[in-house]
Formats: sequence, C-alpha cells, structure tokens
Amino acid sequence: MNKDSTQALTPNGKLFMQALCNSGLAALATTAVLGSPQALAEAAPEKATLSLKTLSYQDFQPGADRIDIDAESLLFEVPIAGQWAITGTAVHDAISGASPRYHSSSLAQIKDTRKAYTGALTRYFQQGSLTAGTAYSKEKDYLSRNYSVQGSWATPSQNTTFILGLGYTADQILPNSQFLEQKADKRVFDVAFGVTQVLSQTDIAQVTLHHTRGRGYYADQYKLYDARPDSRDSNSVLLRWNHHFANNGDTLQSSYRYYTDSNDIRAHTLELDYVITLPNEWSVTPLARLYSQSAADFYFDPVAHDPWADADTFGAPISVVYPLYTGGGYASMDQRLSAFGAITYGMKLSKHFGEAWTADLKYERYEQRGGWALGTGSKGLPDFGARSIQFGVSYAF
Repeated sequence: MNKDSTQALTPNGKLFMQALCNSGLAALATTAVLGSPQALAEAAPEKATLSLKTLSYQDFQPGADRIDIDAESLLFEVPIAGQWAITGTAVHDAISGASPRYHSSSLAQIKDTRKAYTGALTRYFQQGSLTAGTAYSKEKDYLSRNYSVQGSWATPSQNTTFILGLGYTADQILPNSQFLEQKADKRVFDVAFGVTQVLSQTDIAQVTLHHTRGRGYYADQYKLYDARPDSRDSNSVLLRWNHHFANNGDTLQSSYRYYTDSNDIRAHTLELDYVITLPNEWSVTPLARLYSQSAADFYFDPVAHDPWADADTFGAPISVVYPLYTGGGYASMDQRLSAFGAITYGMKLSKHFGEAWTADLKYERYEQRGGWALGTGSKGLPDFGARSIQFGVSYAF
C-alpha cells in the first residue's frame, strides 16, 4: 500500500500508524503544550510511563468490505536526571483485503505487514524544551525514514508559549506492480510554528502554521493509469480553543483546520470533543469531526459509458485518462482526490486506577459522501464508510 494518501486530512486505515511514523509537525504544538489552562510551562516527567494500544480498523462500501487493519503499539517515556526524557514507540500492523485500482474497483486480495519505530530525546529548561527525534517504517513496498527537531519557549509569565519544528522525511517506494518498474524516491521537508496563549483560568487558545515541501514519486503504483506531479507543496493553519467548566470539571476541546496544496485541494476540518468528568475517576468523551475537500485538478470522476471502456474497466474514463498517462500529463482516478464531505463521530471512555494505571476505549465511525462536500461534490462514487476500535492501557512508575 502506498503510504501517501495524497490528501492529508481524510481519515484512513493507517492514520493511527502514520501519526507515529511521519514527522507530524502540524500537531507538535498541540501535543506539546495545549493541555490544562492553568499553566503552559513544560517540565520533565516525574515518572516513567509504559503504554500499550491496539487498533482494529475496517472500511467498507455498499455490499462489500474492503480493508481490515489490526495494529499494536508500545510506547514508553523515561525521565533522566530531572531534566531529560527519552520516548519511543514500536508499532506492528497487519493489513488484508482489496485495494481499489481506480475509483472503487478492487484489486485481488492483498496482505501486508508493517513495522515502525520512533525515538526522541528531550532536554527541558526553565522556560522551554528541545527535542530531537527519528522514525523508521518498513514494509514490502515502502521504506520511510524521518528526522525532526522541535523547540519551545515560554514567556516569563508562562502564559504564552512559542513552538518551532523542522522535519525531513526520506521515502523509498519499492516496485510491486506493473506500473512501477524500479525504485522511486520521495523527499519531504516540514516546518511548523505555533503560538499558545492562556486567555483566562479556564480558556486556552492556539494557532499553528504548517508548511510542507515535497519532491519525488507521488503516484500510486497500484492505481490504473495514475500519473501525478512529482512535487507537492501544502500549507495549513490550525486553530484550537479549549474551555474548562469549573463548576463540573468538564472540558470542551475544539479545533478548525484549513488546508491547501499545489494539487488544488482545499480542505476544511472542524472537530469538537467534550470531556465529561464522572465519579470514581471515570470520564467519557463524545466526539465529532466534519470534513470537506475540493478535488485535485487532475482527478477525473467515473463515467457511465466511455467508448474505450471494456468489461474490466467499466465506469473508468479511459478515453480521457489513458492519453494523458501515455502523453506525460497528469491524471488520476483515485477517489481520495475527489471532492467530498465526511462525518466522523464516536466516543471515548477512560478510567484512572489509582495513580499508576489508566485505561481507555475509543470507538469511531466515519461516513463519506460526494454530496456532502462544500460546493460541488464529485459524482458517480459509491458511499464510503469505516469504523475503528482502539483500546489502550498505561502504567506510570
């Protein structure tokens, strides 16, 4: 499976694992300091933490299941001398099912496994921190290496924190189909800048800007006549606001993200999580996410009666796509590049067992329709859906 989904925001089967293996600079500020509104200063962890997470994912379309993914991850964090910390993850995932070669048409059954590892070293200071990290991911048709550095600095009042991150990812796409005859490379540079501000004792806000510059192989070797530009630049802005309700201990977490890239995709994401505090160290979090994107400028919708189509390519605009593919132009029938809208909804249940143990269970359901896009959505595509179940347990010592 090609690691690059070509649109950055849509949930997909490997989102959980990609988050551990990509530089992820767009989210570094949110995970670094957007926590309690009471204080922003970062400090070295006082205890070591060991966490285990499992994920079960399945996506489907009317009348058929498509992809199944089972993943396990082990995460650890170890403090050193009160000023340092080492963190790391190990991930194993197994994928099975059928991947579409164009629009929703499926290939033969596929099976694959992937192993991924990350590591980071953080030095904490009185008013900030500095982290250097690396990541490695390998499967039969894809090899990825990532290197990143990020730093944070807080004002003397600790009410404002600035974060800057840099990342570099080197990918190798290994030939595993008739459309890729030799190894291909891709190089991606990331930069992210974030500002977090305490607004009051119960409110905290954040702005994060993210720019990505990528060069190399962006096509999908498993897609029929798929030819894409060998460069992709993207920009995004992420706005977050957390409000804590002092009367009952609940917290509203909200975010909006706008994304644009050189493929002419424009995307909007609105997310709301409401953390409800319950007795005996329980909490429940309903969540909802709304997403919409425009189509890439080289994407082509299905057609009902194409003069070049045969029984094997029914519904594909072969008479348009094939001349572009053979003539060196850009064309794709990957429905992830189409114009669509999507809704994700779910629930997370968490429980603290004393000071050492924490467990959580999370369920999400994803629904995608062309007609839900802001503006004009792509036509002729079947509905798409997915569900994921994630369980985690952590121990602090």
